[in-house]
Amino acid sequence: MLKNILIGLGLMTLSLSVSATSLSLLKGDGFRDDLGYREDKTTLTIEHFGLWELGTMFFYYDITEPTTDDGSTAKRANDEQAYSNQFFGGISTTLSFSKMFEKEFSYGIMRDLSVRLEFESGSGNGNNNFRNYFYGLQYDLSVPGFDFLSLNTVIRDNPESRGVGIQIGGFWQMSWDYGRWNRTKFTGFFATSPWDGDIDPEKEGPKASYGSSKRGRYLTTQPQFLYDLGYGLWGKKDRLEIGLEYAYFLNRFQLQDRDEKVMQAMMKVSW
Repeated sequence: MLKNILIGLGLMTLSLSVSATSLSLLKGDGFRDDLGYREDKTTLTIEHFGLWELGTMFFYYDITEPTTDDGSTAKRANDEQAYSNQFFGGISTTLSFSKMFEKEFSYGIMRDLSVRLEFESGSGNGNNNFRNYFYGLQYDLSVPGFDFLSLNTVIRDNPESRGVGIQIGGFWQMSWDYGRWNRTKFTGFFATSPWDGDIDPEKEGPKASYGSSKRGRYLTTQPQFLYDLGYGLWGKKDRLEIGLEYAYFLNRFQLQDRDEKVMQAMMKVSW
């Protein structure tokens, strides 16, 4: 099943009509060290977005500490410069109702309605692997002041747990252009499950430590404020941006009282 999904997504990627790719480098200090990782982290993020005949395609992948070698837990326990190798990413596609049925699916501020399908996976130090499947609806909105604003309601399916959970998410972008040296952007995303309740590791068992339960109240959001330096230097928009990202996690890994709040410096190159 997974193989067929990935093949299908790969074929759609080849048919993209408009696309954009970016590399971001982030540096932050103050991350939780509950799992033996270091508090300061460097993250390399790869992103790719494209339009295809029936909707959109988005791919992202985070590599934490991309220039350090992974180490065993025993080594890290005796190493003041503990490694923090983590890998996290996903691929998603949307199928626009307006494009599929060749009629407008809009109402009020809703510009379009789409089916949303997503697969994500990750690991830490070569273990603690996980994967999630999401399927549901995406609502593209037209709101004054926003370059784009989309919300989604999806089912969150982890094959390691019984049943499924519900997730609400969204992403946005606002930009201000006051001349070649005065262009800024506010963008980001959020994902939350506000009502399923907190996980109690003593009751859920050891797998709860890795967020494998379908339950668990959580919120993840990473808003970014970026300055378009490349526009000032070369007169080309969205090529080289610098700024800040605020990473906020409520009940990270779906665990109660595992909050994380970190401000990170950021540089982004796009083409």
